[in-house]
Amino acid sequence: MRFSNIIAFGLFGANSALGLAILPREIAEIESVANATAKGIDVFGPIPDDAVKAHEGFYTAEEGTDAWAWIRAQIDIPAHARPATEKRQNYANIGIGMFAQDWCNGQAGWWDDVTYDVQHYVTLNMFSVGISYRGLRSNEQLDFSRQAGSDWCGKYLYSAGKNTPIGCFNSQAINCYRLTLH
Repeated sequence: MRFSNIIAFGLFGANSALGLAILPREIAEIESVANATAKGIDVFGPIPDDAVKAHEGFYTAEEGTDAWAWIRAQIDIPAHARPATEKRQNYANIGIGMFAQDWCNGQAGWWDDVTYDVQHYVTLNMFSVGISYRGLRSNEQLDFSRQAGSDWCGKYLYSAGKNTPIGCFNSQAINCYRLTLH
């Protein structure tokens, strides 16, 4: 065994013994993950305590908070990089965030494990969407709406393309989405 291998093995063992997360380079080099990790956030752990829980499975977070950094990292982590114990088992097994600014910036709304055929809405105009855990399937439809009168989901706008991958995309002003199966 070469000296450099001994040092690397020793560091890995020490970090494992202390319970520190060691992220593979592929994940650690993702900007949003690096930013969250630099703040001491476990991107594979639960959403941080400064998230505002509106109801079961839905959280909001202001930009600059630990919860916002965690949400933003969720959008960029590739599905194959998630630990098997962390993969979702119920509902649609997909996470969806809406953001008040372009490219998944600004105030965020986050649904951790989306339920099919439910209108999910926020009372703020959102301008970008982030999909996490897995992309859309060809038998799924993700529809976006905005407020019409007092109905936050009253005006249908458009549907995301079939097989939309994980990641962030900009949108026109939206307040609501619904994921359905065909």
